[in-house]
Amino acid sequence: MQFPAYSRPAQRRALLHGLQDLNQRFGIDRLDMVLVSHFHDDHVAGISVLQRMYGTECWAAENFADLLEHPEAHCFPCTWPRPIHVHRRLPLDQPASWEEYTFHLAPMNGHTRFASLIGFVADGLRFTHTGDQYMPLIDKQGDYDRLDRHNYVFRNGALLDGYKQSAEWLRQWRPDILISSHWDTTRTNEKFFQQIDAYRDKYEEMHRRVMPMSDNQIHFNLDSWGGWIWPYRIVLEKPTETTVTINLRNPYPREVVLEVRLVGPSGWHGMSARLEAAPRAEVSCPLSITPNGPCRRQPFAVELTVDDRPFGQIAEALLTVGSTQF
Repeated sequence: MQFPAYSRPAQRRALLHGLQDLNQRFGIDRLDMVLVSHFHDDHVAGISVLQRMYGTECWAAENFADLLEHPEAHCFPCTWPRPIHVHRRLPLDQPASWEEYTFHLAPMNGHTRFASLIGFVADGLRFTHTGDQYMPLIDKQGDYDRLDRHNYVFRNGALLDGYKQSAEWLRQWRPDILISSHWDTTRTNEKFFQQIDAYRDKYEEMHRRVMPMSDNQIHFNLDSWGGWIWPYRIVLEKPTETTVTINLRNPYPREVVLEVRLVGPSGWHGMSARLEAAPRAEVSCPLSITPNGPCRRQPFAVELTVDDRPFGQIAEALLTVGSTQF
């Protein structure tokens, strides 16, 4: 069965019409560098075209650079399926310079956890690019009418303090101009900063009301991820031991011992491990699993026990054995 609207490269084309306008207005005929706010396909699908045509460098925050270079290794929505070469991985909270500009990247969690706020100074004004985190509505007088339109997808990764993180940084950086991905560039004022604080509180209160999210309850945070396996898709030419990274989340508000093991079909041998985790912390470790024969996209899973309480199989990955293609 064919799905004409399905997001695949054969049905999506990057248009470089923006370069035409830049050339007419400013004489710019190429892009030397692109700085990415987050990994979603509608923001990154054209980067490879720019790289082929102009040798454009791609800079991305270290918290999602792997998602651009290895799209097959994760299972998140809105992923561009073709690898994109990242020339420079930028640590969060450390300045990065390009010619006369200095960029400041900060954690941004809400629309997706795999994103970064981008602040810089130009012509004496402070700018911030917020990706898709905020969707400002401007009234007829040019003032902020509202800022609380919901724009998050839990499978993209979302934490309860996601909008608190971005609000605190914006308060500290205090941008004069806000740049967003799909909405008009706007000037900030005190009402804007009041609204980001109000939405921070509304976001947390709303989810605490509809989910078991109190500080003393057992939960896997807002997106309910107990963990995930990296890489998600694996191809082996023959049955052999393969090692993956297991990422785990402590669902308790106290220190615990996490017991994990990889499990597959009958005859597969999976390794196990014990890890200590701080309250609500995320930890990771390498684990190996060995298939016993050829298979095609066979799921295997990570099984979690926390302080002797079983949580079952919390994440899967897919393995193909006996082929060069997934």
